[in-house]
Amino acid sequence: MHQVFIIGAAGRQDGQGSLAELDKLREQVTEAGLKLERLVIDPLKAGWSSPQARNHFRSGCGPLEALAYAHTQLKEGAFEAVLIEGQDAIKTGYAREERDQLMQEVFGPDYPLPEAYTDLARSFCHQQGLSFDDFRKLRDALFANYRRSAPEVEVEERWFAEITELFRGVDCANPYTDYSGGLLLTRADLLGSFDLPHPPVAVKGVGIGFAQGDGADHLEELADYWHLEKAVHYANLEAELEFAEVFNQGQALLEAYTCYPVVPLALLIRGDFVQDIQDIPTWLEQHRLTLKGGMNLNRAPWNLPALRALIEMTQALHNNPDLIGGVHGNGGLGYKQGFAILGGNP
Repeated sequence: MHQVFIIGAAGRQDGQGSLAELDKLREQVTEAGLKLERLVIDPLKAGWSSPQARNHFRSGCGPLEALAYAHTQLKEGAFEAVLIEGQDAIKTGYAREERDQLMQEVFGPDYPLPEAYTDLARSFCHQQGLSFDDFRKLRDALFANYRRSAPEVEVEERWFAEITELFRGVDCANPYTDYSGGLLLTRADLLGSFDLPHPPVAVKGVGIGFAQGDGADHLEELADYWHLEKAVHYANLEAELEFAEVFNQGQALLEAYTCYPVVPLALLIRGDFVQDIQDIPTWLEQHRLTLKGGMNLNRAPWNLPALRALIEMTQALHNNPDLIGGVHGNGGLGYKQGFAILGGNP
């Protein structure tokens, strides 16, 4: 079995940033005579229910699924190099009516995502013994945590207005941006084929968990988040460590999937970061859930937030080589969960 490394990571948002470094590494793949496998994260325009092409991945968990697939194939020697890439121009590439119609395909025009996540949060509160006021306090503490990681980001006052019974605008992901980015991976035995601008970052472990279904008919199962616990457990097994323990000791970075408050709350509980939901406010005062404010303040479009998280976690580990990093992905109303552990150099 081979050890797997990320050797290139770059992203570009709304015209800012460069993919040139990643392009140069792709050229080195060709020059070394290596075969490059491309794994693509689908944009919004691909549709939610349309047939999925080979080597294409969809949903907010798609980038973690792509990483898990690449990790397995590279470990077993089936692949030599893998590019995980995605691009979507939610801000400039769609007419408003087209964009809204495509987003409504997930659960239909009569069940928008904010309402679906509100129902999920209600089920979560019931299972956890939380009142809705308790949930709102946790929601506010989460956003305060995001802001500490992105103090320079200004938020318009109107986004603090309630949009559902349990969420404000600031509590929900804002995908209205253009983004493109990619990760280039290879095996340890092939690292000598490259002139690398940064030390490679190891993929220590990737776990994926699936619920039996998604949507309104599966709220109780989804709100239990047992499949998120499974994803973290599988990643820990592969990495041969307990990520939450390492993180709580200040030896790791984290990028939670912050699309709606119920999701990072579930990660803290099911990932064993806290022993009891009552411990979360104190935990949030002591630790940071995100690198740069999460999906609320550090936006990425539709299926790409976890790809951006993987890219930015790789870049953060270049600057913090003694740490490891954890990245979470959530698909649909939560029926797919993924967790990746990165870090460590050869």
